[in-house]
Amino acid sequence: MSNTLFMVNVPHNCTDTELAEWVESSGIKVKQVRMVRDLVAGVSPSFAYVEIEEKTPVADAVGKLNGRNIRERTIIVSEARKTRTAA
Repeated sequence: MSNTLFMVNVPHNCTDTELAEWVESSGIKVKQVRMVRDLVAGVSPSFAYVEIEEKTPVADAVGKLNGRNIRERTIIVSEARKTRTAA
């Protein structure tokens, strides 16, 4: 997940397309958006992973996006961490 952002406080009914457009409005090219959704309710529990183009350093993307609002919600953005596998 070297070029993946982790976003918290995303509006529950935000679409993948809306989130991608929001990121791209800051000049950051999006490769893929993965909203984490509740399978029963079909809504996001307010977090997502956004993979960005490699030409944009993750630290720069975090600096541009962290603390900005989407639909009056302040989005917390950080670099996604790799999950550890059990040994």
